[in-house]
Amino acid sequence: MTLDDNTKWLLWVAKQFENIAGDNKEISLEQFKTALKVKESFFAERFFALFDSDASGTISLDELLKTLKLLVHGNETDKLQFLFQVYDVDGGGSIEPDEFRMVLKACLKESSISLPEEKLDDLTGALFESADSDKSGSVTFEELRRELQGFPEIMENLTISAASWLKPPTAPRKSQTPHILSPVYWHNNKNKLLLLGGYACVNIILFILAALKQAGSGIWIVVARGCGQCLNFNCAFIPVLMLRRSLTWLRTTWVAKVLPLDLNLVLHQLMGYMVGALTLLHTGAHIINFARLSQAQGGYHLWEYLFTTRPGIGWIRGTASLTGLLLQLLISLMLVCSTTLVRRSGHFEVFYWTHLFYVPIWALLIVHGANFWKWFVIPGSLFLGEKAFAAALSRVGGLYIVEVNLLPSKVTHLVIQRSPFFHYKPGDYVYLNVPPVCEQSS
Repeated sequence: MTLDDNTKWLLWVAKQFENIAGDNKEISLEQFKTALKVKESFFAERFFALFDSDASGTISLDELLKTLKLLVHGNETDKLQFLFQVYDVDGGGSIEPDEFRMVLKACLKESSISLPEEKLDDLTGALFESADSDKSGSVTFEELRRELQGFPEIMENLTISAASWLKPPTAPRKSQTPHILSPVYWHNNKNKLLLLGGYACVNIILFILAALKQAGSGIWIVVARGCGQCLNFNCAFIPVLMLRRSLTWLRTTWVAKVLPLDLNLVLHQLMGYMVGALTLLHTGAHIINFARLSQAQGGYHLWEYLFTTRPGIGWIRGTASLTGLLLQLLISLMLVCSTTLVRRSGHFEVFYWTHLFYVPIWALLIVHGANFWKWFVIPGSLFLGEKAFAAALSRVGGLYIVEVNLLPSKVTHLVIQRSPFFHYKPGDYVYLNVPPVCEQSS
């Protein structure tokens, strides 16, 4: 903080103190927590004890400002001395290993560094052993200062820690420009945004072209046909995003510099939700149109349009309505079972088996829509080709797990016997197919 900021902060402290102290001119520990908004009980108690120089159980404004000015304007040694006293809880003039660990953790937090607890313990042990030059099992102020002089950056961050803990939280400045519209965001995510923009444009163009062909047929026919054309594209293209081997090969080509191939799963999920929304619109528009036809013409009832082939609507023998309702059911069920709530609630097999509905869905789409097979020829061929290649490869060069070890932190260590046909390259990965494991309760 600048000198002006520090001055404003001290004025804020004085005002907060006077508002809470009132006529008594002194505040207690609980009032101190409220005044300076110190949430951590340990730090609040230690700061209060150091501010209370006469050990009266209360602190005055003079006692408070005297120490705060030292933290703001004092040199590094003065600040480190105060911080040393904060952690020297028993006042014995030395810091124990647990106290030293707390000092180091606070220092790393001020430097925006995060370490696992195990690494923090190792670092604490190494630094403590180095700082404890006389091997007494505790670190004095002089030992700590000499040790930190070899790490000036840590020394600088550590000596401002106490002052920063006492400073009130500042509200983040609101940018006038929304984050997603900022030039920096566009520069860092241009490939992603262009991909999403291109995907949106394709759907919009397909909807408009289909709608123009049905101009004058009524709004609900226009909506149904437009959504149907978008569904042709989405339902045919969505499996391409899950072709792992094809995508791995594409990552070695120039395509990886143009398209964010690592977003394949995100785009797959997005297209899944798009398919769900389009099917609802498509089905709803047809139902409304059928209801209007049954009232206006009187030839068929609504239930006949929906559940029979009598009206002769559709691609093969008028089965559009029946296949459409079945498609709506399967797609809705697949979408619901693909949500995070299902996948991460211990029922992953529900997601897995319902996702296999894509096979009957594609078959029904070919029967339901006259033009779907044209959209599906290329993506379907790629999908079947990759599945066939994977099946053949698994028979020729299967991998075998020869050892399994459960390591700490729930990490599983696998020893895999590599076949002579398996050649590893950086960036490759192994797809593990783990059979069901039945848990036996004792």
